[in-house]
Amino acid sequence: MLASDSTVRTPRKTQSSLSNPSSTSNNYAGTELFESARKRQTKRDDQIRKKIEVDLKKKSNLPSFNANNNNSLSSPTKKNRYATPGSVMTLKPSEAIICRPTNTVFEAAQLMSVTKENCVLVVDDNEELLGIFTAKDLAFRIVGSNLNANQTTIDHIMTPNPMCAKTSTMASEALNLMVTKGFRHLPVINDLNQIVGVLDITKCYNEAMTKLERMYESSKKLYDAMEGVNAEIGVSNQPVHVIRYFENLKNLINGPTLNTVLDQRTTPIYCDIKSSVYDAAILMKENRTTAVLVKDIKNNDEVSGIFTSKDIVLRVIAAGIDPRSCSVIRVMTSKPSYSLSDASVHQALRQMFEGKYLNLPVVDNESNEIIGIVDVLKLTYHTLSQIQSMQMINGGSESEAGSNNEEKEGPAWNKFWTSMDNETESLHSSTSHSQDVTQSEL
Repeated sequence: MLASDSTVRTPRKTQSSLSNPSSTSNNYAGTELFESARKRQTKRDDQIRKKIEVDLKKKSNLPSFNANNNNSLSSPTKKNRYATPGSVMTLKPSEAIICRPTNTVFEAAQLMSVTKENCVLVVDDNEELLGIFTAKDLAFRIVGSNLNANQTTIDHIMTPNPMCAKTSTMASEALNLMVTKGFRHLPVINDLNQIVGVLDITKCYNEAMTKLERMYESSKKLYDAMEGVNAEIGVSNQPVHVIRYFENLKNLINGPTLNTVLDQRTTPIYCDIKSSVYDAAILMKENRTTAVLVKDIKNNDEVSGIFTSKDIVLRVIAAGIDPRSCSVIRVMTSKPSYSLSDASVHQALRQMFEGKYLNLPVVDNESNEIIGIVDVLKLTYHTLSQIQSMQMINGGSESEAGSNNEEKEGPAWNKFWTSMDNETESLHSSTSHSQDVTQSEL
């Protein structure tokens, strides 16, 4: 039984207070209002993080945080990150955020908040991996179970002995494991069982797709420039190869719409603006979701915002707020963005990556009602499953050379991931200074 009768589940709800940044129906004033609300929320979140960072620097029991010469915070888990071609290291695993099993959940939430990460790896005194703890675990196992984050240590609620990839593991093998097992995060360890980094499947997909798009644009320009040149000079086969591959890939992933991925598990869950964070976390746990929509029963059940497991980590637990006494309206994200149901899955993913959010309400084109809410992980898995089933399409006849190329390249699944180490400049290094939010925070 929930603590508040105002917390309810309804199957559909109007979208009058949602925002669609890609919709032309939003007028300029409305767009300005949404942008203003987002900026205010971002400013409040940054203030929370700054306060947490000051608090963390005073603590000596958190191995992930030691002040360096730039007065920023760094992890001691940096190992030899040489990338063997085709290995998981070519995917450029994120630097892991680590803690000890004796650290409290409150301290782990602080670590995740200030680093904008969604998981923490738990290690012993030798830096050997013991377990993993995520934002979803905090919402379900702590707040949703009415446990005290300040009194509960990580070893009681972490997932022990998580599956890992070795630095020598092939990238396609590790990513296939993540898709088939439904993992978002996969720790990467060396031969001494020490942590080298952590893979995030959503980040890997976004970086691979972005690089493919970049390669496609470069190859297309080269191909177009060479088109009028004398045949004696010739045209490199690589641009044609990349162009054909990417266009086939684009046609594949642009096909399915959000309607095709909606099911019972994507049915939107609602709570009232007066519901407590504890009530909302129970709804998340019972319905196995990381987000609930917040409605105002006094205003025709208008959807006023969205509240997620990431909000629980940063705005509630890490901020030192009691989940039972805090109403969701204080910590929700107001006027959430949405996507229309006829949008492609790829378009929705792009919207989520650019907007840096995990969950996206889906609105029916005809009824103008919310018919679902999807998360970035579900859409990523759906797209990767399509790519995995797609076979490499080679140009020309089935020649011996063509067969050898296909054998070498493998199916489109491998081709997709090998784009990560085909490009000279790392996307990770080229974007790390331009973004104020890490991709793994998505």
